[in-house]
Amino acid sequence: MVIQELLIFVIKDLIMIKVFDDTVDSSNNNCEVIEIGGKPALQAIIDFANDTIQYSKDLNVRFNMALAPSQPRFLRQFFQQFTLREDLPETSSIKYKLTCPKKGSVNLNRKWIITYKDGFGGFNFNCLEQNNNPTFSLNDNFASSDKVTKLTSRDKITNSTLNNDPKIAHAQMIDDGSLYLLNDGSKTGVVLISVEKVRDEDSLKNDFQELKKLGANKIILDMSNNPGGDITFSLFLTSLLFSSKQPNSFPTDIIINDFTIPKIEKNFKESSTDPEDDDFYNPNLFLSFPFGKPFNSPSEFIGTRKNRTSNLYLNTLTHDEKKLLKNVSFPWTSDDIIIITNGFCASACALITLYLSEIHKVKTIAVGGLLDDQMSFSTYPGGQVTSPNVIADSAGDNITDVPGINPLLLTVREAYSFDENNNVKDVLEYYYKPADCRLYYDEKNVIDPSLLWLEASKILNNEVKC
Repeated sequence: MVIQELLIFVIKDLIMIKVFDDTVDSSNNNCEVIEIGGKPALQAIIDFANDTIQYSKDLNVRFNMALAPSQPRFLRQFFQQFTLREDLPETSSIKYKLTCPKKGSVNLNRKWIITYKDGFGGFNFNCLEQNNNPTFSLNDNFASSDKVTKLTSRDKITNSTLNNDPKIAHAQMIDDGSLYLLNDGSKTGVVLISVEKVRDEDSLKNDFQELKKLGANKIILDMSNNPGGDITFSLFLTSLLFSSKQPNSFPTDIIINDFTIPKIEKNFKESSTDPEDDDFYNPNLFLSFPFGKPFNSPSEFIGTRKNRTSNLYLNTLTHDEKKLLKNVSFPWTSDDIIIITNGFCASACALITLYLSEIHKVKTIAVGGLLDDQMSFSTYPGGQVTSPNVIADSAGDNITDVPGINPLLLTVREAYSFDENNNVKDVLEYYYKPADCRLYYDEKNVIDPSLLWLEASKILNNEVKC
């Protein structure tokens, strides 16, 4: 872990970088950063975002991730990557040139604080310790795991340097920090979704029921800083707000080969229909696209193998989710809902926001990024990876000489967008969908997200245009 105790963020005025929270010298807070390492500050952050950050294809999202986060934090921090690093820097320190309201011009030389004892410590953390699970899904990633997660050096540093909860001055908290009602008289409710977990679905349903009870006319879905989670959560949320009419999600397919076909045929005969089994080689867990019907045979699922992939299919809701959706209705339409994110709405979160935007025409807002530039509101929206170890094990083979740590990961599943005639259009992973509207961080709303909600409410209630 390599850190510098200096946080920076962006405001709109002249797209300047400012010090947010200098834990070494608080008198530097709110100073404008003019240069970093001899470069103009803005260019230094852009270069870092382009050269180092890999989580999004959108520079605006990567730019946000280089800077201080705007809302409550989660483990394995994705933000503040310029000052909280997991790579070894080329120099032992970085020089900053600041302009401060009271002190004028200030030159800083901040040394890196390195938590590794030696090079092997860095290799061990970055290459060995992080990969505890040999298979993961971009639709069911670490965020959906109930396993105890070891607190890493980065997490400890992040928790100590960013331990202030955001101030919510312009909304009334209704339920434990996830549900708010704006106090601007608009009767606009705010639902915060920071992760997609099946175990939270009952609470989510109750949140919407509470907003209905309170007479909320409009809904803001704040899905910023969301790393994703359970794939069926996206189906549940869509069905909760609108309907379960098929197709109620984006279709996917998997790679088919002679090695996996026997596994598919075996799974079909065993007739397991529990989605919690989470086996993407089991046709019984999926529905046909676009009609949402069960597959009648393995060959129906496998298809012609013309493109070495299966036929398109849809995920299905669990039995418990279907029970939760019974006798539930809400008064809101697509025009009554708006989505706001800072671009890091990943995996299952991306599937939800893209589906609501594409199919139900829900308006979207992206926050932060570079000035006057299009920005996406979602990140890596579809797909699944696994390793040869897992494929071999699921097929009954035990290859003992394949490395168990950091196995080679292979993409085996892709998701696709579709049009009104249910014709497949694009691979979601490479599909660029910019937000309908843009908002920018400033000194106030980076601390108090309810200021952003007020702006979103004005857009939602047609008081201002995007």
